[in-house]
Amino acid sequence: MTTAHVGHLRVADVRPRVRVLPDALRIWSALSGLGFGLVTIGIGAGHVEHHLIAAVALVAVGFAAIGWSVLALRGPVPFARQTTLALVVAAPLVLLSAPLTATVPTAAEASALALGLLTAVMTAWQLRLGPDGAAVPSPGRQALALFCGAMVVATLTVPGLAATNAGEHAVPHGSHGLPAEQHHHE
Repeated sequence: MTTAHVGHLRVADVRPRVRVLPDALRIWSALSGLGFGLVTIGIGAGHVEHHLIAAVALVAVGFAAIGWSVLALRGPVPFARQTTLALVVAAPLVLLSAPLTATVPTAAEASALALGLLTAVMTAWQLRLGPDGAAVPSPGRQALALFCGAMVVATLTVPGLAATNAGEHAVPHGSHGLPAEQHHHE
């Protein structure tokens, strides 16, 4: 709050303070929830042939996380308490899906655990801050929060997706269906 002097009167500049942390937490929790959902769907897809019940459960959790993330990106974090509790339970269960399906835990399960717990912690932290009546941060600050969050989440999500069954069978980089050079010797 700044004060300006106008004649003998002091006029306080009553601009609302911009609190960046609650908005950044909302964006980061939504992005990490999106990463959690993507990796969980990838893990579930790897179990379709041999463990259909586990696959369906994992894919359902993944789609629920993605849906929640989209809603959280649009506005206030929906169902924050319930989401925090659900993630504290679901993230370790994704990790435990490997032994339950007689597979070896990979970076995919570890990534899902980290992203799920990260989402839970950030959502709980936002709850702890209370309702946010502050002004909306500037577009530049929102973009910076989005960029930083995306970098952290990508760092956890990409190795997790690469460790899934689909990631293991992905086309190697540089060979995306381009015709090979043909050399004609005459």
